[in-house]
Amino acid sequence: MKKLQVYTVKEFVGPFLLSLSVFTFVLLLDKLLDLLEMIVSKGVPLRTVAEVFLLLLPSMIAVVVPMGVLAGVLMAVGRLSGDLEITAMKASGISIFTPMVPLLVVAVVLAGMLVVFNNSVLPDANHMAKNLLLDIGTMRPAAKIVPGMFVDEIENYRILVQSKNDITGDLFDVVVHENVPGRPRRTITAMRGKMEPVSANRMRLVLHDGQIHEDARGAGYRKLDFETYSVQVTRSSELMRREREHRGDREMSASQMRLLVDSLTRTADSLRDSLSVMGRKPLRAIIGGRPVKSPDGSEPLFPPDQSLHPRVRSNKIRNFVAQRASNLRMLRDLINSTVKSVNKYEVEIEKKYSIPFACIVFVLLGVPLALSIRRGSPGIALGVSLLFIVVYYLFLIGGEQLADRGRVSPFLAMWAPNIVLGALGCYLTMRSLHEGHPIPMPNFRLIWRKITGRSGAKE
Repeated sequence: MKKLQVYTVKEFVGPFLLSLSVFTFVLLLDKLLDLLEMIVSKGVPLRTVAEVFLLLLPSMIAVVVPMGVLAGVLMAVGRLSGDLEITAMKASGISIFTPMVPLLVVAVVLAGMLVVFNNSVLPDANHMAKNLLLDIGTMRPAAKIVPGMFVDEIENYRILVQSKNDITGDLFDVVVHENVPGRPRRTITAMRGKMEPVSANRMRLVLHDGQIHEDARGAGYRKLDFETYSVQVTRSSELMRREREHRGDREMSASQMRLLVDSLTRTADSLRDSLSVMGRKPLRAIIGGRPVKSPDGSEPLFPPDQSLHPRVRSNKIRNFVAQRASNLRMLRDLINSTVKSVNKYEVEIEKKYSIPFACIVFVLLGVPLALSIRRGSPGIALGVSLLFIVVYYLFLIGGEQLADRGRVSPFLAMWAPNIVLGALGCYLTMRSLHEGHPIPMPNFRLIWRKITGRSGAKE
């Protein structure tokens, strides 16, 4: 029996690693374009780009491991089923749970490792990646030029362009404010221009068809027309690393977020108390309580003195009510903002555990699905796994949106996909104990032959 269980695990490892590689590559395609742009357009050293790549990998690993488990189970058990090894096991009186148990053990181990990974490695990797990307943004000043915005990352210069061609690097409608120490201030305008490298630490902004406006304090105002003019600027070829203390929700562990949630919850409770007190004070003043006074306690604000002229008293009441209503609205918005932050962090906390638990759910779901696939084809297994993975993550993303808005609890939002698919997996597993194919799956090859007009081969 142990040999059969070890054999099942060995059959699982290869497809699992293959699936991890495929899914990681798919997720990397989007990032690869940005990484190539850093090398080609921004001139970032290859070593730094490789560092960014390595720091982005942990965020992908946390997602693709459950995906790899499902695809690996489908391919491994599908091959055993396609070669009639599962049928031989059942004929020998061996339950489907015999090969399923070691896969569940592997899934539990992977889930535990992912929980540790999500709370120790992933937050620091995300934080380091964010810091490095921000540092790269200031490494090459030319890359920071954004149409319609003044760029002041270049020392002694502020540059504004109306449009930019990212392919050729041409700049159009350029305005440069030059403030070099020891020289008169200049404003340079040009119809077009282009950043060109001169040396390892210098760049040249070549401008065409423009004017130079100079305010020479002793000589007065001067204007000069030019066809071509070059502005020499310094760039940093070294990556200046800065450590930033602030961390986002995906840069913290579950314990760090729990401390923050506790602090935000106390803040929200304190704000609610302030809102209640602020709303009750005018009512108490009306029924004969103490009047509402100014913050320094110098004069009563509400209700106004009865001796005042009715029109003056009416204006004071109206102004007080309007101001108090505005303060109450601001306080209410602050409470809502705090509650949204609490929901966001609670969602991230639950996600750190629900996604690793999906490894177990996908084993429960993958085994009966694999028994329903007639052939253990890697293509079919990856396709079926991709379908259920899309459904799973659509549920997860939708639940996250609802939880962030306070429509459902963070726990239910993040665990509902596991509960639904896990229940489906348990049901299909129980069916597979008595039936060879718990789900009536179509013969994909026969369907393809009908579509393409081929016939004559028997399955």
